[in-house]
Amino acid sequence: MRARHSSGASRAVAPVLDFSDLEASIENFTRRFEMYVQSTVASCDQDRLAADTQRAENQVRIKSLEAEREDTKTTQKELWETVASERSADAKLRASVQALLAQRTSLAQRSANLQIEVGELRAQIIAQRERKQGKVQQLREQVQRNAPELAQLERTTGLQIRPQERGTIQFTFSLLTASSPETHCAVVVDVSQEKYTVPHHDDLLSETALRSLLRQLNQTGDFHAFLKGARHAMQKGLVDS
Repeated sequence: MRARHSSGASRAVAPVLDFSDLEASIENFTRRFEMYVQSTVASCDQDRLAADTQRAENQVRIKSLEAEREDTKTTQKELWETVASERSADAKLRASVQALLAQRTSLAQRSANLQIEVGELRAQIIAQRERKQGKVQQLREQVQRNAPELAQLERTTGLQIRPQERGTIQFTFSLLTASSPETHCAVVVDVSQEKYTVPHHDDLLSETALRSLLRQLNQTGDFHAFLKGARHAMQKGLVDS
């Protein structure tokens, strides 16, 4: 009986487990874990803020790049339009140059033709001048040969024939009427040109009569008829005056 009592007594005084250290460890772990969580959350918040800032900066950069891209597109469009305009202007300029070259070629050909025509006209003028000069010389020689007859003609009809300068001959009429034998009337005929002209005449010979006489002279070449008609017109003018 004692032995059982002793055994029971020994079980009653067995040591009790102490969890105070475990609880302290748990509290320490819990505190450290909370600090870790807070630190991690704070770090995440900082990372999130940094990411937001970076995202905002990226958006600004993207907008800037998009604006630059639009500006580049506009610049490229303007550049292409400028290139197209310059190409069109260059094509027009080339066409104008070709037209000018064609005109120059045409003008050169025309100039050559005109030079040929001018040469031909000069040759014709020289030939006509030589013919007229020969005609004037023949008239002068004829006047010299007919000097006695001309003197007799002057005494009889009052007609004086005097060669002038530059292929002109002056015909002076007197003895136009019995009442005014001393009245003179002169007409100067240019025989150096292809057609006869009268650069000067006295007033007794009317313009109407002179035009008619010149037209007949250039058509027929009958100088005797011209002088006869001029004398008759002068006589009429003297009578009318």
